[in-house]
Amino acid sequence: MKLTFSLSLLASALMLGSHSHGEWTSPHPLQQEEAAPAALIPFPSQVEWKTGKCPKKAPVSIKKNASLAKTLGREGYELQVRPNGILIKAATDTGVFYARRTLDQLGVGGDYPCCDIKDSPAFAIRCFMHDTGRNFRTIETLKADLDEMARLKMNAFHWHLTDHPAWRIQCKKYPVLNDPSKRIKDRDVNDTYSYDQIRDLFRYAKKRHIQIIPEIDMPGHSTYFKNCFGFPMHDPRGIKILEELLEEFCKEIPAEMSPYLHIGADEIHIPNAKQFADRMAAKVKSLGRQPIQWAGVNDLPVSGDSYAQLWTDENTRSVPDPARQKNPYFDSTSGYVNSFDPGILVRRVFFRQPCGAVKGDDHSLGVIQCLWPDARVADKKNIPIQSPQWPAMFAMAERSWKGVPEDGSDLAGNLPEKDTEAYKAFSLFEKRMEALSEGRDLPFPYWRDSFMEWNVSGPVPKNRQEEVRKALLSGSKPEGVAQVRARGGNLYFHTRAGREGMFTKTKPGNTVWAETTLYAPRAGTMYAMVGFDAPARSTRRCSGVPAAGEWSQCETKIWLNGQEVKNPQTYKLAGQRRYEKHTWTSPANEIPFDNEEFWWARPPVPFQVKAGENKILIEQPYTGSFQSWGISFIPVKKSGDRWIADPSYSVKNSSK
Repeated sequence: MKLTFSLSLLASALMLGSHSHGEWTSPHPLQQEEAAPAALIPFPSQVEWKTGKCPKKAPVSIKKNASLAKTLGREGYELQVRPNGILIKAATDTGVFYARRTLDQLGVGGDYPCCDIKDSPAFAIRCFMHDTGRNFRTIETLKADLDEMARLKMNAFHWHLTDHPAWRIQCKKYPVLNDPSKRIKDRDVNDTYSYDQIRDLFRYAKKRHIQIIPEIDMPGHSTYFKNCFGFPMHDPRGIKILEELLEEFCKEIPAEMSPYLHIGADEIHIPNAKQFADRMAAKVKSLGRQPIQWAGVNDLPVSGDSYAQLWTDENTRSVPDPARQKNPYFDSTSGYVNSFDPGILVRRVFFRQPCGAVKGDDHSLGVIQCLWPDARVADKKNIPIQSPQWPAMFAMAERSWKGVPEDGSDLAGNLPEKDTEAYKAFSLFEKRMEALSEGRDLPFPYWRDSFMEWNVSGPVPKNRQEEVRKALLSGSKPEGVAQVRARGGNLYFHTRAGREGMFTKTKPGNTVWAETTLYAPRAGTMYAMVGFDAPARSTRRCSGVPAAGEWSQCETKIWLNGQEVKNPQTYKLAGQRRYEKHTWTSPANEIPFDNEEFWWARPPVPFQVKAGENKILIEQPYTGSFQSWGISFIPVKKSGDRWIADPSYSVKNSSK
């Protein structure tokens, strides 16, 4: 994870543009999506649905012609599905591969629906990054990730191979770099990728039309290096060693296999910053690779030889301004997967305009979505549960392939009105995500929530809290208190990361209430995913695990039909894990997270409802900036071995 500093806000002003204020519109006609007989992610650029079905055993004809690149690009394709067969047209094998991935999704429910599709990506690079320097992940796990990426037409994997705990690459020249005793204790000290394993993963990715971008982070994020040699990377002796390490890596992993090499160069201030960056970039260039550097305010100057990877303070929402970027660039500013909860993260990615451009070019190269599991992870299977890797990637696959005419970053914290194109597009996308994630062996902590509606009252200071509570419980409108409509089972008032939501200027010490009415067809048990705060996987800042009977450590209250409901679930960490300050360099960073610290990893909560109207009132105080202030309440039902959203509890928001 990139550590954040107040100066990052200055960086955002320098390298990012302001929000676009045009009306957000879908990149494809929503009528095409509403008529779709199958869920597709990413949705095609152009599609015409026809009558009839094509059997799975029907013949598939492929016409590959390089001249089609003029209209389809290198990765585009045309797909014609008819009752008697299928025709694929493309300029390259990659285009054919992506046509077949679309066929896979079209055939999830049985035979293929007949259609004509013409499709190509808006951005050349659609990438996912995973940090295996801090927490090792096996080659088998990475291969499984690549399989899923290929299904979503993601075409690059940024492999962060080194960080403070360890150099994860086999080293022949300096085997001390693989010495477990030089690594940070309990950080997978015995785990290293051999060159054979690295080459194997590159080949595996290539078969799936995915380019791996390896990163050797320098000169920061390198505690292991000083442990091994007694001096830092930017020391003249360290620079010499680094050049030898780059030579060895590039000898073992040839340029035709790995045309990019990321040198990090982030979050460190050194006296010879420009000289170091220029020298390392030139070295990479001399080895036949395209160098890449992180490009944030606390990073080394980006060499003229390098591509820039833009990233910002997690509190920044602005999109890049292409005209202000000196170097060709990748956009990683949509938000790190480890910083946000599932709801806000999916919205941020869906509504955002990648690279600040309608489509990519030789300057605006594409997007890299990043996952940094900073804290020590004991069970690596928990990584995509605690950080919503797959919901985030589904959204990024959609947006990086499709692009979008206007930026809609401001829509993430407060869903737009139901009669807008933006709302309809997001609601349809949620349904596609739900359909495509069902039946897959993926941790998928996301429940569509756009069907929920609320009346939100407040905010009011603590000295009016009891007065307003009594008025709302009695069914009357509190005097002098603002009330607004809001949509979504995830309501955001003032998020910790991103500073997004309905009340971003409100300070701690205020309280908000949310009311809704759910209609149950019969009396019984309604289940809901319920949550009010969760830690960032980078900083741990959070109000903590609720105490027994409580909904949070922020004095949250819930009433159902006028009766206060206590949390029926008790957690083994009840009342613990409260961190008001970040834990980056503290011992707490070495404590593995428990899944119960995340509301989306807990079981749903049972509520006893009556037949007909059920009025729900939630009171949520804002107690400190360490808290992500908001409400998550989404009715769910069991579908096989997973829980999905349950909109059958028809919603009617309170109106007073």
